[in-house]
Amino acid sequence: MTSRFDYLEGRKFCVVFVKVLDPVRERVQLQCFRGRASVEGGRVTVVDVNGGMFTIPGTAQNNILPSDGTAILKDADYYCLVRTDDTMELVTKN
Repeated sequence: MTSRFDYLEGRKFCVVFVKVLDPVRERVQLQCFRGRASVEGGRVTVVDVNGGMFTIPGTAQNNILPSDGTAILKDADYYCLVRTDDTMELVTKN
């Protein structure tokens, strides 16, 4: 059985985690997870170069879009935005 996401298989993918810091002032914090898409059983999982994995939640699957060339996406072919819980801490490598 084919999946509506089969076109993503092996493509460069960027998951952009979005944490809303202040909804009134529209302040957000972003964190990217980059890798290759893997499609299995109708689910999209992104696997990074170190083997880390993140499965796109069903609530975010309709937000999967082709890259628009935005710098934060780097060389990704596709991306999606995933809103995080307000209590989740996003960290940077620096």
